[in-house]
Amino acid sequence: MSIPFFIEQLGLFKNSTFTIVISQDKQIDKLLKLIDYLKEVTLRTTHFTADIIRTVIFNLLLEIADELVSKDHNTTESVQETNNLFYKFTDLVQRHSNQYKEVQYYADQLFISNKYLIQVVKRASGKTPHEIIDEHVLKEAYVLLGNPEKTISEISYEIGFNSISAFGSFFSKNTPPYRHQSTESDKICRKRKFGRTIANLRAQMIKVVLVTLLKN
Repeated sequence: MSIPFFIEQLGLFKNSTFTIVISQDKQIDKLLKLIDYLKEVTLRTTHFTADIIRTVIFNLLLEIADELVSKDHNTTESVQETNNLFYKFTDLVQRHSNQYKEVQYYADQLFISNKYLIQVVKRASGKTPHEIIDEHVLKEAYVLLGNPEKTISEISYEIGFNSISAFGSFFSKNTPPYRHQSTESDKICRKRKFGRTIANLRAQMIKVVLVTLLKN
């Protein structure tokens, strides 16, 4: 394979401009020495000057290509690690969000810090771990609210809340449209009314949860 063809295969000139960020001092020194040597050779007028210049340029391009390939490989590995951790996190949330709603629990299960988990989830989804957890709890609530045989008290308990008021607070916090509607849930908690009021509240909650999930 000829040198010009090989250089073309490196793909360094596919874009009109590119930036190389080198973090290792050793690699920087190597490239600078090659550039200095190239400057020195260009001042010569010996028989093999042109051949030496071509060889130095070729070596310089190879070093740059090697750095770019290494950087791409590291980036790919980083993306894969992020995706794997995010998948494991969402799997844990699906299985345990009814019982555990704190981010620290999931960080501990994945053997990473709370801060790193936040970074991973944000990078993979654009959301925080809390948002992912809350969304899953809302989905569970939506499914359970669709079952007329279950009371709101039973639903609250199944998704990890020890009272209707605790579930109501979570619901109000995570479904903004609900804050501007009636406060039937508070009336129910105070007066313990059932029948049509419960049915209306259930329908209202299902509608609001669906709207919230669709927006997300």
